[in-house]
Amino acid sequence: MQRESFFKNIIKAVGGILSAVAALICLFYIASVPKNGEIYNTELQNTLNVDKIISSKANKDESVYLGGYPIGISISANGLIVLGTSEVKTKDGDAFPLKDADVQAGDILMSVNGESVNSIYQLKLLLKDVKGEVKLKFCRIDREYEVSATPAYDVANMGMRLGLVLKEDVGGVGTMTFVTKGGAFAALGHYISDGETGVCEELVTGKIFKADVEGVIKGTKGKAGGLIADVNRLADPIGLIKENSLIGIYGVSLEKGKGELVKVAREGEAHIGPAKVLTTISGEAKLFDIDVVKVISQGSPQEKGMVVKVSDRELLNATGGIVQGMSGSPILQNGKLIGAITHVLIQDPTRGYAVHAGFMLENALRFEDAVSNEPLSRVEYSVMAA
Repeated sequence: MQRESFFKNIIKAVGGILSAVAALICLFYIASVPKNGEIYNTELQNTLNVDKIISSKANKDESVYLGGYPIGISISANGLIVLGTSEVKTKDGDAFPLKDADVQAGDILMSVNGESVNSIYQLKLLLKDVKGEVKLKFCRIDREYEVSATPAYDVANMGMRLGLVLKEDVGGVGTMTFVTKGGAFAALGHYISDGETGVCEELVTGKIFKADVEGVIKGTKGKAGGLIADVNRLADPIGLIKENSLIGIYGVSLEKGKGELVKVAREGEAHIGPAKVLTTISGEAKLFDIDVVKVISQGSPQEKGMVVKVSDRELLNATGGIVQGMSGSPILQNGKLIGAITHVLIQDPTRGYAVHAGFMLENALRFEDAVSNEPLSRVEYSVMAA
C-alpha cells in the first residue's frame, strides 16, 4: 500500500509539472503572436520589416507602365473658387455688392440665378445684361447657402461685377506614377489642395498636361526645394482627372502607356533595403539610388506607408534630396513597383515618405472603364475679378 501510494504521489507531481510547463508555453505563444491590424508607426520602430497591404485587386500579378515623368496639373471644383471680395469702381465711386454678405475665401460660387457657373467667361456672360438683384449659390465645405446681390457697372472693365475675386482652378506640377494596361493613370501619391484658400475636397475634376523640367531649386535643411517646370496648359491634355484622393490623383490617360512595363509588388514584398526611384530632374526620367529605411503596416490607404532616404550622389548634388514636384515618382525594388514618393522631411530633405503601390493600383483600376466622350476644351488658368 505504501509503495502504491508512493507511485501515485510521484505521478501527481509529474502531472503538475507538465501542466505548469504547458501553461507557460501557452502564455509565451499568446504573447508572441502580433495583434491583427496592429499599426507600427512610431519613430522607434525604424527596423520593422512589415508590409501588410489589404487589397484583393492589388494582389494580382498586375503590370503597369512606369511613369517618372513630370506632369502639369489643372484641377477644379464644381464652380469658381473665391479668393476674396473687393470693391467695384463705378462712375459714382466705390460700390460693394457683397458688403454685408458672409462670403469667405475658399467658398465655391456654384450658380447665378440657378444657372451653374464653371468659368470666368461664363460668369461675365451671365452678368452682362442683368438688371437688379441676382441670387448666388455658394458652397462652404459641406454646406450650401444663398446670397442676394446687385451687380454694379465697373467703369474700368466696362462690365457688370459682383465684387468677387475668383479663380477657375488650381494648378501645379507633379510626377506620373504609372498608367495601367487598361488606360487609367495614377499620379502624385497625395491629395491636391489650394495653398491660397485651403480648398481640397471640393477639387474633384481636371486635366493633366505634358511638362518639361527646366531647372531645380535645391532643398536645404528647413527649406523645401522644387522642380522648375514649363507647362503649356493651352495644349491638348494627356489625361482627365476623375478623383483627387488621399493617395493621389486618378483618371483616364489620353495617351497610350509608355515606358517600361513592370509588375506591382504584392503584399509583403516591400522591405527595408536598397531601392531605386524613377524621377526627372532634367531631360528624361532616370533611376536613382535610395534606401527604404522603414515599412509601415497599414490596413487602409495612407500617404505615409514607407520612409525612404536618398543615397544617390548625383541626385543629392542636384536637388539636395527630395523636392517638390517629385511627388508620385515611382519606387522600384527587386524589379517591382513598391511605392511612390509623397512627402519630404523639411528638416532632412534626404528623407521622405512614400505610399504603397498596391493601394494606388487598386484605386487606378476603378477608372479603366471611365471613357469620356465629351470634347476637350482648352481652358487657360485665370485669376480675375468678377
